[in-house]
Amino acid sequence: MTKDELIFKIETQQPFEFQYNGKKYNMMYDKADDGSVIIRFGRLYEEKSFKSYGELMNTARIENHFFKDMLDIV
Repeated sequence: MTKDELIFKIETQQPFEFQYNGKKYNMMYDKADDGSVIIRFGRLYEEKSFKSYGELMNTARIENHFFKDMLDIV
């Protein structure tokens, strides 16, 4: 997946899931109390919330790797 493909998925709120080392990861969306969109990303049923694309890319991890460094694998 490219950075542009990921941005498009986030902007259009398209959920997706993938497997890495036999573990299932997914990205979905939710609404905050103030009505803003929250990105939920992580292992299936263990997702963490991210307020923006920037926060997702700077803090989300797949095992010991940053998600942003793994985009070409997913």
